Amino acid sequence: MTNLSKILIVLLTLTNTTLALAQRGETLQAKPSLFTSPTQGYPGFFDTNMAEPEALIVEWPPIILPIIPVPSIAVDYGLNERLTVGTNALLTLLPWIAGVKSATVKARTLLYGTESMQSTATAYLGYFGGSESMNTYWQLFTSNNAWKLSPKNIVSANAAFVNFGLEAGDLKGTDYTSIQLTTGALGAGHQYLWDETTSISSYLMLPVWTVVNMDTAAAAFDLNADASRGKLMWGLARLSVDFRREPWVYSVGAMYSTGSINELLQNSSGFLPWFSATRRY
Repeated sequence: MTNLSKILIVLLTLTNTTLALAQRGETLQAKPSLFTSPTQGYPGFFDTNMAEPEALIVEWPPIILPIIPVPSIAVDYGLNERLTVGTNALLTLLPWIAGVKSATVKARTLLYGTESMQSTATAYLGYFGGSESMNTYWQLFTSNNAWKLSPKNIVSANAAFVNFGLEAGDLKGTDYTSIQLTTGALGAGHQYLWDETTSISSYLMLPVWTVVNMDTAAAAFDLNADASRGKLMWGLARLSVDFRREPWVYSVGAMYSTGSINELLQNSSGFLPWFSATRRY
C-alpha cells in the first residue's frame, strides 16, 4: 500500500466515521446548524468554520500550507450553507503583477453540521509558473471534525495530506530536475469558550510520514522521513486567544514549530508570535 493510499484512508475514515455517527442520531439537514462560538463564521485551517452565505471574509495574515507564516491576505466567500470558496489574494495577485502565472484556490464543504458536531473537507490548490523552465505546485487536502462536548468546550480531530512539486529545466535536457514532497499529518485541537466574545484555542499537528523524491537527468533518489524513524521532519503547535468584536475577530498568541521548518525560517528557538485580524463584509 502506498503512502498516498494510507493518508487517503485516514481522511476518508475520519469523514465517514463522523457521518456515520451523525446519521445514527438524525438525518442530514437541508439547512445545517452550526456551533455557537466567538470564531464561528470565520474559516481557519484547523477548524470546521464556514463563511456565512454571501459573506466575504478577509484575514491578515493566514498560514500557508499550513506551516509557513507569511504576510498575505486570505479571502473566503460563502456560496451557501455548505460551500465556502476562497483564495490567497497576495500569492495570486503579486506574481501576476510581476508577470508570473499563478493561482491559489480553496474550497471547503460542510459534510455535517449541528449544535454539537461538525465535519468539513477542504481542498487547497496552488501553482506558480516561475518561468518557462521552472514550475511549482501543491495540493493540500484536509478533513476537520469537531465536537462541542459542553457549552464551553469544543474538541477537534484533523487529518491532512500535502503534495508539493517543483520542476526545473527541459524535460529532455541534461539540466532537468523534479522534486516531489509528500507528507501526511494528524492533528488535534481544543477551543475553550470563555464567553460569547472570547475563546482560547490550541492546536497540534504532527506528520505521520514524509517522503521526498528527487529525479534528475543523471540519477534519482527517495528519502523516507517517517516520524516513526526518529527526528520529526516538521511539527506544529499553536496557542491563541480569540476576540470577537463585530465585524472583526482578532487572534493573538504564539506558534511553536520543529524540524525543517525552523531551518527554513532560520528560527532556532522554534517560537514565533502569532497575530491575525479577520473582517466580515
